[in-house]
Amino acid sequence: MQVNKQKDDDGANPAAVVVPSARSGDRPRGVLASVLGGSLAAVLGTALHAHIWYVNGVGIPAGALASVVLATSIAVFVAVAARSIFFAALTGVVAYILVGLAASFSAGALIAAGVEVEGALPPVAIAGYVWVIGLAVGTVAAVALSWWALRPSVRPGADAL
Repeated sequence: MQVNKQKDDDGANPAAVVVPSARSGDRPRGVLASVLGGSLAAVLGTALHAHIWYVNGVGIPAGALASVVLATSIAVFVAVAARSIFFAALTGVVAYILVGLAASFSAGALIAAGVEVEGALPPVAIAGYVWVIGLAVGTVAAVALSWWALRPSVRPGADAL
């Protein structure tokens, strides 16, 4: 039986997905994708983060958690599509800057900090904290996930370090 190798085939058996390295002409497109992805994550995440689920009278910031997962997913998608871990970080930084700008230039208070209700922070304030801090954590997670997805495959039988 004759096996025809494709250009990016690594010879692994069974055949595995091989992600080719980024070409130099892809950098401007990666930057554009990062800016658009970060903007999308910031806008959609900010709109979604204030959704609170009440279970037995306890507020759960489900929208903030979903916003963090969304922003992390967008950053990983951009990095894998551009074939560079750098773009995961850039996407997260763009989103974080836009969220910060929206919070600092708004007419009213966007983060309900310092408000106490019966000795505890209201769930919407917790959601704001989860969104802002979670976006930073999600960016780091996106870089790690992108590294994992883009790492070179190890061939069966090759010496592992």
